[in-house]
Amino acid sequence: MLYFRQMHFRSFILTPLLLLILSAGANAQVRSIEAGALAGNMLDIYPNMPDHNTQVGGFASLRWGDKSSYRSFYGAPESGIQLSYHNLGNNAVLGYAIGAQYQVTFDQYHTKRLRTFQRFNVGGIYVTKPYDFIDNPDNNVFGSPISALLSISAGVKYRFRNNAVALQASYWHSSNAHTALPNVGMNVPMVMLSLERFFYIEDINRIDDQEPFKIDPRLGLMIYGALGLNEAGGTVRPTNGSTYNKNLFAVGGTYRFRTIHRVSLSVEGYYDEAYRLWNETMEWSDGNAILESSAVMLMVGHEFIYGRFGWIVNAGVNLYNPTLDRIINEVEQRSFSSVSKRYVPGRFAVRYYFNLPENSMAGTFIQLGVKSNLGQADFMEIGVGCLISKKQG
Repeated sequence: MLYFRQMHFRSFILTPLLLLILSAGANAQVRSIEAGALAGNMLDIYPNMPDHNTQVGGFASLRWGDKSSYRSFYGAPESGIQLSYHNLGNNAVLGYAIGAQYQVTFDQYHTKRLRTFQRFNVGGIYVTKPYDFIDNPDNNVFGSPISALLSISAGVKYRFRNNAVALQASYWHSSNAHTALPNVGMNVPMVMLSLERFFYIEDINRIDDQEPFKIDPRLGLMIYGALGLNEAGGTVRPTNGSTYNKNLFAVGGTYRFRTIHRVSLSVEGYYDEAYRLWNETMEWSDGNAILESSAVMLMVGHEFIYGRFGWIVNAGVNLYNPTLDRIINEVEQRSFSSVSKRYVPGRFAVRYYFNLPENSMAGTFIQLGVKSNLGQADFMEIGVGCLISKKQG
């Protein structure tokens, strides 16, 4: 029953992400296809990680040109989808993996043939041998069959005719955002070598024919509600237990000070079923069980805007979080990182607007993100919200 509940939630999470990826390239022109090999060594960030050799694999990418008028603000990036295959370096414990990511590429031209580039990928990864209490207890890297997969790359490319050879250094990170334990996660510096085939004739001196546009600065009111999910326990300690809900609500002000930049200040509160489990198990609760299992945060945020899409980065301070105080003071060792974790919540999220805020009084959106404590994943959340602001004149 637990397995089906977790798979249902992951399907609920991955479906909107897939829709965002497909809609991003729905009306674009295919520009190139790339294939290559990758190799790297997984970082041993915990002493009890399973032994592993060099991780090797391959990848293929399909890219298209985005015709949105936002292109000029971001240096005319290309969008794409990248598929990857990974031999994780220990077939018996870690198995194999398949990744799928949405990709954005930024090229810098130096000569007609030589250029440098940066790439940002976000998506998911499926592993064949995740942690299992009976059959695979040694895999504390992947606690679930499906996890998030992020990667960033920088490289150099040499173009000849309609082809190019590329060499890039890349860093890959995978985590299930505490939706299942253990959750050490995968962190791998990679080297990638590839061959790319272009389907268009390039003119590096061309001027983008998209008409420039500008959105005036404006204030807004944001209302947001979300459902979160995680397992209760430490990062490397498997629980083989239930997942617990978090019910979050936020309200705040926003200011769009540039066409592609928005900042926000919000007050957020959530009730956490995992906190309630801690309080009941440790017999910490001596008052209102709901209040003692809740938290309040003050969050400052920034949003990069690209049409209907937004990339959200939040950081703030915990104004009220009594259960986390007790966990740090009475269960964890009071190190600098644990004490800092108590005070500094954060969030990384992607947002999709069903109707653009500049074209309507109320821009409704769906948001998929990971709430963290000082960069350590706390729980995954999916939410809906509304941004109320004046229309573009």
